[in-house]
Amino acid sequence: MTILTSPLPEDSLLLAELTKISEIDYEQDPAPLQRQGAEAVIDFIADFSADGVVRDKGLVALVLTRLKDLQVRDFALGSVTTESLELYFNAWSWLLRSAPRGFIAPVANLLAAVAYEKGDVALAHRALDRAKNDDLEYALTRLLRQVFSAGWSPNTFAVMREELHPRVCDAIFSGSINP
Repeated sequence: MTILTSPLPEDSLLLAELTKISEIDYEQDPAPLQRQGAEAVIDFIADFSADGVVRDKGLVALVLTRLKDLQVRDFALGSVTTESLELYFNAWSWLLRSAPRGFIAPVANLLAAVAYEKGDVALAHRALDRAKNDDLEYALTRLLRQVFSAGWSPNTFAVMREELHPRVCDAIFSGSINP
């Protein structure tokens, strides 16, 4: 396992922040918390872009918790552009290393997608291994493994992003979401 996917030592401050954030209750309207998650991803990337780390443990905890929601995860996946690919690669690598057990799978899948798009198939598979070790049933892990093993063109992700991201944004920010 490379340094890009190796976990950092457990962060007790981050763990404490994680206990303060509830997961989304789908018995209630999830849209406000999904919007909160999308906005947290935007803030996280902005902070990471400025400093190469995110020091706000509350923000990191919020992102990790909200990425468990498929709409928020797909928002994060679709936020990547050709121009920002390296930034997201570095941000997801950093976040994956910081993520405690139970919060790894979504971030590992995000890293796998950008690593594959960058042409680093081996790292993409290692990231999926981390996801599988965290959550055997995480559906995107299986899907990405099939896509990577089939040798799909990395450009496929950019095309899918362009098509799907506007719909995900519309769903999150208009409030018409079905989890």
